[in-house]
Amino acid sequence: MRLQRDILTEKLRAGEWLKQADIESRYQANRFEVRMALSELAAKHLIDHIPNRGYRVINPSDRERSDLYEVRTILETAAGRLAAQKCTDEDVDALSKLVDEFEAAIDTHSRADLIALNLEFHNSFYALAGNELLVDQIRELRERGIPGRKGGWDTVAGTRASNEDHRQMVDMLRRRDADGLSYTIYRHLNRWREFTKPTDSE
Repeated sequence: MRLQRDILTEKLRAGEWLKQADIESRYQANRFEVRMALSELAAKHLIDHIPNRGYRVINPSDRERSDLYEVRTILETAAGRLAAQKCTDEDVDALSKLVDEFEAAIDTHSRADLIALNLEFHNSFYALAGNELLVDQIRELRERGIPGRKGGWDTVAGTRASNEDHRQMVDMLRRRDADGLSYTIYRHLNRWREFTKPTDSE
């Protein structure tokens, strides 16, 4: 779905209102198709439906984002342990190529391209857990965390640091080091806390 892709690549910003007429024009879609798309995205918690006002891209508060990342940490460290048990050397080599591709793209590609590459890496990584339900839950929560996120991607150095986490995740996977992998995933997921302090005011 192009509308979902534009939210996930931040072409549509957190908190941005989605006018049905604009969406119809932008995506060359009819009213029924737009309504179905909006309902589906609301069910995925990528947009909010505000009664009598319409739809807008989600913009989680710091408290909501903190809760989201706590759940993600639990699921993704568990999935990492499964991946360490089930992966093959060929799987690890394929992930390593994605890390190299992301590194090469940092200085030459758009933020939207980097987000897409990042999603591809994580989706490929957790697919190695071999549990489709777990992978789907991780993907949904990861996507919910994209709009309005803050953190290391605000600088080139931070983006490189994020990809170095990916490289270390692949290294732990190659060693079949489940404990080291769990720690690396935990650190990677919680880097954002260095850049924002959760509050209850939002």
